[in-house]
Amino acid sequence: MRLIKIALCVLLLTVFMLRSSLSVQAANGQPEPTLLTLELLQERLNNPSNIEGVAAIDLQHLIIDIRPENAEFRNQFYRLLKTTLNQSTKPLGLDLSYSQIQGDFNGGNLGVRVPLIEETIKSVFSQEEVEQIKSKSAYLSIFKSPQSFSASLPKLTVWRGRLKLEETQFQGKVDFHNIFFLKGVDSRYADFQKTANWSDCRLSLLANFGGASFRESANFQHSYFITSAQFKQANFQGLTDFQGSHFNGGNFHQVRFGGAADFDKTVWEESTDFSDSLWSDRAGFTKSIFNASVSFNQSRFADSVDFRDTRFSENLNLREASIEGLMDFSDVGFNHGKMLNIDHFMFDSKAAQIMGDPGIIGQLITVPTLQGNENLLRKLIRNFREQEQIVDANYIELLRAKLRLNTWWGRIFGVNINTASVSRLVAIGFEPQQAETIVRVREEQPFRNLVEILRLDGINLATYITVYNRAIANSQEAAIADNYSSCWQRFLRLTHLKYGVEKLLTILQWLQWEILLLLTGYGTNFPLIFGVGIVAIAYFGLLFWLVDRVRRWRPSPILPTPLETTSMVGSYAIFTAIGLLEIFSASTQPGLTLLCLGVFLLPIPGLILGIIYRRGRYHNLLNTSYLTEDGSLRQLRLMIGRLPIMPRYPLFRERYLPILWDRRWNWLNYYDFSLNNLLKFGFNDLRMRDEFVPGLITTLVWYQWSLGVLYLILLLWTLSRTIPGLNLLIYLK
Repeated sequence: MRLIKIALCVLLLTVFMLRSSLSVQAANGQPEPTLLTLELLQERLNNPSNIEGVAAIDLQHLIIDIRPENAEFRNQFYRLLKTTLNQSTKPLGLDLSYSQIQGDFNGGNLGVRVPLIEETIKSVFSQEEVEQIKSKSAYLSIFKSPQSFSASLPKLTVWRGRLKLEETQFQGKVDFHNIFFLKGVDSRYADFQKTANWSDCRLSLLANFGGASFRESANFQHSYFITSAQFKQANFQGLTDFQGSHFNGGNFHQVRFGGAADFDKTVWEESTDFSDSLWSDRAGFTKSIFNASVSFNQSRFADSVDFRDTRFSENLNLREASIEGLMDFSDVGFNHGKMLNIDHFMFDSKAAQIMGDPGIIGQLITVPTLQGNENLLRKLIRNFREQEQIVDANYIELLRAKLRLNTWWGRIFGVNINTASVSRLVAIGFEPQQAETIVRVREEQPFRNLVEILRLDGINLATYITVYNRAIANSQEAAIADNYSSCWQRFLRLTHLKYGVEKLLTILQWLQWEILLLLTGYGTNFPLIFGVGIVAIAYFGLLFWLVDRVRRWRPSPILPTPLETTSMVGSYAIFTAIGLLEIFSASTQPGLTLLCLGVFLLPIPGLILGIIYRRGRYHNLLNTSYLTEDGSLRQLRLMIGRLPIMPRYPLFRERYLPILWDRRWNWLNYYDFSLNNLLKFGFNDLRMRDEFVPGLITTLVWYQWSLGVLYLILLLWTLSRTIPGLNLLIYLK
C-alpha cells in the first residue's frame, strides 16, 4: 500500500511538471520541437522560407539527431543540406533557431571549401562575395596561382548565407573552425553544452552571441570579427580562448566568465565595452592592442588580470571595478595624454594589488574627483609602498593633493547651486534644462551636497564631473540668503561671521597646499625643491654682497673692485641658471613656481634694500665688513642650531674676526653665509656682527634665516618621501 502511494505521488508530480513545461512553452509562444526526418528535411529544403527578409532554410523548433548511432541520417543531413545551400544561385541562409541538436555538429561540412587561389574564388563566388573575401578586413592571403605557393595550398570554408542559431541547443560538440561567414552569425541565447570551436573564423556583417551560454570551453582563437562582436550577457562557464583574435569593436556588457579568459595578443579597432562583467578566474590581455576606448566599468575580477605589454590609444576605464587578485600593467603603453581611470575602484581582498613599471604606473593613474576616492587613493599609496615603488606612491600622493586643492578651490570660488541663477548655472557647465530642474528642486529642498544632483533626471556622471570644481552646494548660504533680502542685508550675509571664518580657513588651507605643491610637488619632487634652494641661496648671496660691499659712492666711495663685481655677478648668473633649469625640468607649472618663489624673495628684501640705500649709512666701522668668521677653525660644518648673529660672550667674540675684503675669493663668503642661513650647512661659521649694524640689515639676515628653517623642514620632508631608507615609517600601515 505504501509503494502504491509513493508511485501515485511520483505520477502526479510528473504530470504537474509536464503541464508546467507545456504552459511555459505556450506562454513563450514557442511550439514543442518535433523530430527531424529525411522526409521533413527534404520538404524544408524544397521550400525555403523568407525569414526577416532573407531567404533561408527553416529548421526551427526541431530535434535534429546526428549522433553516431544515427549515422545514416547524419550523412544524409549533411549531404542534402550542403548541396542545397551551396548550389543556390543566391546566398541561402540556415535557421536552426529553437532547435535541439543531438550529437556533434560540424559546420565545416555545410560550407564551400575552396583553396585560396584568386582564379578559383572568382569562379565559385559572385562578384560581391569575391570582394568580401578579398577585402583588407578579412586578413586573407590570396595567391594568384598555385605555383606561387610552394607548400600545400591553404583552404577556407565559406558560408554564403546567414547562420541563425537563436536559442538553439547544441547537446554535443560544435565545430565551426576556419569558416568565413559572409552574411554573419546570429547566435543569441544559444546553448552550447559541450566544447565550441570557432577558431580561425571570419564573421562579416553580423556576429551576435548575446545571451549565449558556453557550458564548456569556447575557442575563438585567431578569429576575425569584421563587424562588432556582440557578446552582451553571454555566459562562459569553461575556458574562454580569444587569443590572437581581431575585433572591430565589441560589446561584452554583463558577460560572465566562469573559467580562465584568454584575450592575449588581441587587436581592438573600435570602442569596446566590458562593463559590469564578472571574471571568476584569471583574465589575460597580454600584448593586446586597443586602438579605441575600452571600458571595464563596474567589472569584478575575482582573480589576476594581466595587461602586460598592452597598448592603449585611448583611456582605459576601470570606474567602480573591483579586484581580488593582482592586476599587472607591466610594460603597458598609453598614447600621450591618455590615462588609466580608476574612479571608485575597489580592492576587495588583502591580496588585491596593482602592479606596473616603477616610476610610470603612478603617472598613468587618475581619478576625476576626491569625493568617494579618498580611501582608494590611500590603498593605492600603501599598495605601491609595499612593492617599494616609492616614486609611484608619491605620484598618487601628488594626485590626492591636487584633487584636494581642486575641492578647496571649488569651496572658495565655486558657484552655489542653491542660490545661483539659471544663467549662472549654464555658464559653469549645466544645460539650460538641467539648470531649470535644479532651480525647481532647490525651492522645495536645498541641496546638501553636490552629489545629490545625480538623482535628478537628465543629469549624468559626465555633467557632474564637468561642474565638480566649479560648483558647490552650500545650504547654509541659501538659508542666510532667505533671511536677508535687502541690499544692506545682503552685505550682512556676505560678512556673516561664521561663514566668513569658514571661508578664511579654507583659503588658508588652499594657500598652504598650493605652496607645498608649487615648491616641493607636495613632498614628492626633490629636484624641484633643490632648484628652488639654489635660486634662493644665489639670490640672498648677491643681496648680502650688495649690502656689505656697495656702501656709498660719495664723498669717498666704498665699492667692490671690478674683478670682484664680475666674479659675483657671473657666479650669480650661473647658479641661478642651474636652479632655473632644475625648476623648469621638474615642475609641471614652472611659471607659478617662480611666481610663488618670487613672493618670498622679492617684496620684503626689495623693500629693505630700497630703504637702506634711500637713507644711506652713517655709522662706525663703515670700512669693515658686517660679516665675521670663526677664525679658530676652517671645516665643513652642520649648524642646525646656529643663529646668524655673533654671540655676546667675550671669550667667543675673540674668535670671530671680520672677513677680508682684499682677498680675490672674498665673494665666496657671501654664498657661504647664505648657505649657512638656508641649509644650516657651510664651509665656515659666518655670522653677522652685533654692533654698528643697521637694524634693517639684521632684519634681512633674520628673514633669510627664518626662511631657511622652513626650507630645511620642506627639504627633509621631501627626502623622507623620496628616499626609501630615510624614513622607515612610510612602510607602516
